[in-house]
Amino acid sequence: MTIDHDQIFKTIIEAFFQEFMELFCADEAKLIDFARVEFLREEYFTDVGRGHRRRLDLVVKVGLRSGGEKYVLIHVEFESSRKERDFPRRMYRYHCQLFLRHDLEIIPIAVFSDDVRWREPVADHFELTVANETIVRFNYHLIKLKHLDYREFLGSHNPLAYALMAKMDYSRRQRVGLKADFLRLILKSKVDPARQNLLIEFVETYVSLDPVERIEFEQIVTSDQQYNEVKKMITVYEQLGIEKGIEKGIEQGIEQGIEQGIEQGIEQGIEKGIEKGIEQGIEQGIEQGIEQGIEQGIEQGIEKGKKETLLLLLNKKFGPLSEAQQQAILQIKSMQTLNELLLSIMDASTIAELDL
Repeated sequence: MTIDHDQIFKTIIEAFFQEFMELFCADEAKLIDFARVEFLREEYFTDVGRGHRRRLDLVVKVGLRSGGEKYVLIHVEFESSRKERDFPRRMYRYHCQLFLRHDLEIIPIAVFSDDVRWREPVADHFELTVANETIVRFNYHLIKLKHLDYREFLGSHNPLAYALMAKMDYSRRQRVGLKADFLRLILKSKVDPARQNLLIEFVETYVSLDPVERIEFEQIVTSDQQYNEVKKMITVYEQLGIEKGIEKGIEQGIEQGIEQGIEQGIEQGIEKGIEKGIEQGIEQGIEQGIEQGIEQGIEQGIEKGKKETLLLLLNKKFGPLSEAQQQAILQIKSMQTLNELLLSIMDASTIAELDL
């Protein structure tokens, strides 16, 4: 599934706009009256020469604490890669058009969320030079999350930092333990449930775990009391995951069933065309395909949910499973075998009794 990184960042920064400014533009944040904030959602950049029209990611009109009718604009662009070599020039062109349109001072900010450690940084300024003389120098805040050390933000009281740490610099082997810490800090933060859920979803999106890592994650949060709130949260998420697995399985099954049904229907229609006609064959094929697809989808979704539940229960009762044992469970194809194992866990005193 393709992730719309720009939309994810736009949503979370809108919800935590004050926290964002305080985190990365502290000096400017001190000047802003956050009771007077207006998000300008229909700001476009028009490139007449190239025939392009692009909506700017985030433009905010803010009042100043100095009072009166003094306002400034804050323009934020979110970039999930550094493919564009001439990015500073683009930021300058946006800046010029916004200034001409609104005649207000502008604070320009660029946030890069890609996971690459740059060998050569993107410039945080743009210069127009004629005959070795700089005519214009345009500066903007450049925030490259992967170049930030998450450890510098662990002691922060800013709830947005707890989520954005998911995109900062750490090794792959740290990710399971850090995910537990990010969620612990988020759940301790004093933000309303709706905004807290945005932070959790951000971490879940950018620190997704495979089945083996999920078992390690659960071991961490169940063995230490500081993760009690995380433990409660993942119990809910696990149930939702099983339900989503079944739902996704049904959807995929229906899609596959329709596709297979059409193919089978055409084949059967051709074969039976003399006796019953192509139309009847296609109709029967589609009906049979949809029926089979739904059945297969439900079975696949339930099977996946039971395997994940079995892994979690075994891990809780007998401790960490070996990789061979985990793979043995994931390879089980029989629903009867899965049911028997789930029932046998209650009476088994050792994992050897389950004959995995």
